[in-house]
Amino acid sequence: MAVSGIADFVEGVDITSNENPSTPLARPASVEKHTPPILLSYSPKGSQQWIRKVEEEFMPRIGMEFDALEDDIQFYCIYAIACGFDIRKFSQKRFRDQTIRTKVLLCHREGFGESKKTKNMVSMEPNERSKKQDRVTTIRRFGCRAMIKLVFNSGKYVIDQFREGHNHPLVLVKNREFQKLSRNLTLYHKKTIINNSKVNIGASKTYRICKEVANGYENVGASLLDFKNFQRQVKLFIGDADAQMFINNLEKLVERKKGFQFSYHVDECRNLCRVFWTDAHGKSAYSAFDDGVSFDPTYGTNRYCMVFTPFTGIDNHKKSVTFACALLSNEDEESFVWVFQKFMEAMGRKEPQIVITD
Repeated sequence: MAVSGIADFVEGVDITSNENPSTPLARPASVEKHTPPILLSYSPKGSQQWIRKVEEEFMPRIGMEFDALEDDIQFYCIYAIACGFDIRKFSQKRFRDQTIRTKVLLCHREGFGESKKTKNMVSMEPNERSKKQDRVTTIRRFGCRAMIKLVFNSGKYVIDQFREGHNHPLVLVKNREFQKLSRNLTLYHKKTIINNSKVNIGASKTYRICKEVANGYENVGASLLDFKNFQRQVKLFIGDADAQMFINNLEKLVERKKGFQFSYHVDECRNLCRVFWTDAHGKSAYSAFDDGVSFDPTYGTNRYCMVFTPFTGIDNHKKSVTFACALLSNEDEESFVWVFQKFMEAMGRKEPQIVITD
């Protein structure tokens, strides 16, 4: 099935997790430039608390009202960025009509995390390459009690509870771009990743290009991991349509390039298993240098488990020339017979004098 909705995918994909707003935060300039002081105080129980004083307009207060829950959440996100911490959603309750009644947002350091070890359950047979490995996952939570509780009341969402103090150091202003809330892929980033992927430019190089355009990593607005994650999501979105997209591209080449031709075969499950193609240059080269043809099905492709099999020869300057190419999912007799038949049809049934293969 062909992919026709890639533009809609770019518009709709939320590169941030479900814990964050799906759209980039429109942070006021004063949040970016202002460096509020961090105050170190003590709780009633004697534990240390870190509090960063921000401008009054960004400070949540009990009783503040918002028309929509999203506005309330975004306001708290802006406050979190200014203070230097990330948030995560904790709980919510609904009315019978599914309207959200209460919602609680916590500091991402709330709770207590433990190092968890998970074992990869793999075979231990002698012929197996993989081994058992312990994967250690560390969750950095320190029982921080900073939170905000939103309550629906008379058609508006009201701040019902607010705890300001944190029991851990806050992110420094110079490191603010590494906060999860500060990292949001814009539509420009997403389109750049997709367009660069078409010319085999990976996420890492695309990230460096965006750094040069933005004049610094701190101005990109997203991390390298965000770029890699989005590129992976694009590949997952394309999924089984890769084969149809490949055939569509070959059909376009038939229209644009004189002498280009191709053939393909699908199995009983409608999976693409064989493809052959050549062009006018390959046919012309074969007519002149058909003394010997090398058929080498040794080039493997990792992602699709297909073998790339070029038909090559030697010209008068003892340099390799390519006559045609094929992709095969199976190296069996049926596949080889099919690809040689297509090769002979494309070359006007002119047989080579020598065929060299492994």
